[in-house]
Amino acid sequence: MAWIFDTALEGRAPYAGKVYFFRGTRYLRYDWTLDRLDQRPAPLSAWNLPSPFSSGVDAAVNGLGSYLGRAYFFRGGQYVRYDWASNTVGPPTSLAAWHLPAPFLDGVDAAINGYGAREGKTFFFRDKQYVTYDWATDTTTAPRPLTDWNLVGMFANGIHAGVNGEGAYAGKAYLFRGAHYQRYDWATSRPDIPRSHLSRWNLGSGP
Repeated sequence: MAWIFDTALEGRAPYAGKVYFFRGTRYLRYDWTLDRLDQRPAPLSAWNLPSPFSSGVDAAVNGLGSYLGRAYFFRGGQYVRYDWASNTVGPPTSLAAWHLPAPFLDGVDAAINGYGAREGKTFFFRDKQYVTYDWATDTTTAPRPLTDWNLVGMFANGIHAGVNGEGAYAGKAYLFRGAHYQRYDWATSRPDIPRSHLSRWNLGSGP
């Protein structure tokens, strides 16, 4: 199955209300209020990521707690920390810093922050498993089966990216695989839109 993009990341101040989609050495930006792109594909070099991250990233997630205002980009067994305010990036560091177990230590497919009862947690996905990282205790659980998420269809085999909705879509997570997405409701712990095509996101339109 073709990957439409590599990962996605919610914007933070001064870019709150945006979602960034990354593919290879380019990215584009979606606006929740406009419900469309507000920036055409642009070079990844704008993020000042070091090599090999400058060639593309596998996953991304925003920091929580004392790490608010930072974003984390993952590639293979390494990550870098990005500062939204200064547009600066730290050096590549081993995923061992996240206490990830094998096989997650070699790389992750996707990451998303929890909401509601699961706030303060980050979920890392790889194939048909996931692990939970707790920002307050700096600990990570053992791998669990993806079936815990009650995902249906092809999403039960793994996800490629995930972002949390904002504004009218708060409380929902959008999980992507190939050219489709599934909308997940944090309150019920199951999808409320089982499968829809990415064309719904109007990623082909913009200024």
